[in-house]
Amino acid sequence: MKWILLALLMASRLAVAAPLLPGESLPAINLKDQHDKPLAIAPDTRLVFFAAEMDASRLMAKALEALPAATLQDKKAVYIADISSMPGLISTMAALPKMQKAPYRIALVRFEKEGERLPRKPGAVTVLKVEAGKVSAVEFARDTQQIGAHLK
Repeated sequence: MKWILLALLMASRLAVAAPLLPGESLPAINLKDQHDKPLAIAPDTRLVFFAAEMDASRLMAKALEALPAATLQDKKAVYIADISSMPGLISTMAALPKMQKAPYRIALVRFEKEGERLPRKPGAVTVLKVEAGKVSAVEFARDTQQIGAHLK
């Protein structure tokens, strides 16, 4: 009996939520931004940019610095950065102060579970195209031109 219970416990830990696919409803995502203010994805959101790692965050920051500060808002886009794997001291002392200088809002995944359904590829920014609350396409941008093309 103990072995069965242990096996079930281990299986539940190994179960990982599947990444979002086209046709699925965008789940309610309620995070806090770099200023610790609530940021929920609005029903009229058209694009979700997700940086799952530092290289993708740098790429996204570089793409956005060349655009007007209101671009994300004007294009009904949200930028989400995953900082869940970053050591607390580094995020508090270095990453957050730098993000707070950005003229746009960044929704922050602080706990791994918060972003587990967001698709990811190493070195790429995930771009979710959203129509009427459903994911219509999942793409991966690997350079600033690709990100900029989504925001035009």
